[in-house]
Amino acid sequence: MGSGENVRFSYRSHQESIEVVLQGDTDWVNSIRSQIGLNAALGFTRPLGPVSSQPQSSEESASQPVMQETLPGPPPDPSRIPSVVRTVGDLDLSAKAAELGMSSQTDTDMAALAEFLDEVETPEPVSNILSSDPQAEAWLQLVLTMVVREHGHTSMSLSDIEKLIGDKVNKSAAEIKIFLDRLWRIGKLERIHGGAEDHYAPNPSWLESH
Repeated sequence: MGSGENVRFSYRSHQESIEVVLQGDTDWVNSIRSQIGLNAALGFTRPLGPVSSQPQSSEESASQPVMQETLPGPPPDPSRIPSVVRTVGDLDLSAKAAELGMSSQTDTDMAALAEFLDEVETPEPVSNILSSDPQAEAWLQLVLTMVVREHGHTSMSLSDIEKLIGDKVNKSAAEIKIFLDRLWRIGKLERIHGGAEDHYAPNPSWLESH
């Protein structure tokens, strides 16, 4: 990308809760990146075309978009999307879930889960640079896998998680809460408000990495 070319630089860190977007001449963007410590190995730079040599008034600049992008492929055609007509209330959710291989929801036997965790070998720590506690995350993955796949539940309460893995990961209830909320902030869990306490649901892609 040569001098005089208009570019957009983007950098995002979920761990640090930072998002940086710079747009302008290549030299200016690179200069700002250097000043804030985002070298060439970090972020993504996208060319937007040559910088216009024609000066614009402030009114013209304000009335025109910063950039105009052309999306690949043909324009969307809503008429080609097949419609599905179904009578309200006619869908059997249990039968449809069974067709997709989803487990029917059953009561979670906490005593059986605790016994299983006492007998199972310690899981391998997760291999992820964003993990602040790879061993605790591995235990949590194991528990939520059992709850989702064996019992058909989509989430688990904070107190139940603490009862099952608190001693194994050497964390108090408050520390478990902090640990779970950090996983929620980086997108590995979903936090569900309601009732007496928060519940946590695993992101499917994070659960599949187990």
